[in-house]
Amino acid sequence: MASPKSVIIRIYEEAILSKRRMERENIFYTSAAYSSLQDRRSVFNIPVEPYGTIHDYVPFYFTSLTPMLYAIKTGNLEGIKMSDLIILQSTAQRIENDNKKYVFTDGHGIMALSDFYNDLADLGNIHWEAVKAKYWNDFPDGKRLRQAEFLVYESFEWHLIKRIGVYTQSMKTRVQSLMSGMKHKPNISIKRNWYF
Repeated sequence: MASPKSVIIRIYEEAILSKRRMERENIFYTSAAYSSLQDRRSVFNIPVEPYGTIHDYVPFYFTSLTPMLYAIKTGNLEGIKMSDLIILQSTAQRIENDNKKYVFTDGHGIMALSDFYNDLADLGNIHWEAVKAKYWNDFPDGKRLRQAEFLVYESFEWHLIKRIGVYTQSMKTRVQSLMSGMKHKPNISIKRNWYF
């Protein structure tokens, strides 16, 4: 998920950049995350190739309906509204076919119980029932499991985006305008069911 300000920057670059790379290149962005968790993610070492820390990767969830989005819905992140967020959809296969380096987890990336993988053959280790369920609390450790992550090393190129979901017509119009000069124009839809 990205806020409109970061979308403007990232579309210009025709890629979504990792947090570490954005900081290295002095690119302004608006964070939609808890700063305390970001501090931990910045030093959390990835135990499988291509290694690095979580901030060396562009993070995605396997579902949009995450505890993080719920925290935004309930106003727990000051200055961030659900209607400000766009949701970018791709597939793990599309990323692999583009020869991107990646890792993924079977739960929240910085939690001790979560394991890391770098082979799509291991996607079966994700607790898909918890990821897809209406309520993650229906599962033991469901909150951690629901936040399984797919992490793309350094940059995620714009052409890998399959669809874009937005909350309002005004955001749809805004994103369409931002993409007007681009070659790759993913389908944009108002997807209220992707939001709380």
